[in-house]
Amino acid sequence: MGQDVKIPKFRGSYVSLDKPKKVKGSEKETYSIMALFEPGQDISVLKKAALEAAKEKWGDKAEAVLKHPKFKSPFKDQAELVDAEGVQRPGTVAGGIFLNLSNVLKPLVLNQAVEEITDPRDAYSGAYYVAKAQVYAWEHDVGGKGITFSLLGVQKVAEGEKLGGTGSRASTSDFEPVEVKGGKASDIFGDDEIPF
Repeated sequence: MGQDVKIPKFRGSYVSLDKPKKVKGSEKETYSIMALFEPGQDISVLKKAALEAAKEKWGDKAEAVLKHPKFKSPFKDQAELVDAEGVQRPGTVAGGIFLNLSNVLKPLVLNQAVEEITDPRDAYSGAYYVAKAQVYAWEHDVGGKGITFSLLGVQKVAEGEKLGGTGSRASTSDFEPVEVKGGKASDIFGDDEIPF
């Protein structure tokens, strides 16, 4: 069944909370956010919840399963998050832990005032969040064994420098009224041949 756990403050990356996306190597589309924790940040509550989920699934064998080299730990070093040239991805730092939170069901997404975020651009990569997830252990003939943090809800608690795309759009102040006489392109561009 799993248990619910609160995810302490983290920086969000690869934020996909408005529309689900396919995960590499899977046919499932999920809503997701990658939680980036600072080096040395206390995430013992998450590790304890993962251990309890493992004990619920595997009983006395849980600790041995967790130590097995093929066990899929949810806690990974941000040192793994590098591009093709080996350069650390923006917002990540070796020694910091990252945790993927995902769900096939759309999570609750809230702002600082505990109101639902309606504009997806307000929940972006680089902002800071807290979250609620359900932790459970799993076992699959092909995929092996692991622990998953299933995302139930997320709250943006602070702004941050954006990672990746800007997610912005133009405003009406960027444009001026235009008087158009007739409805042909030549009325706007003239009769010269358009070079493309």
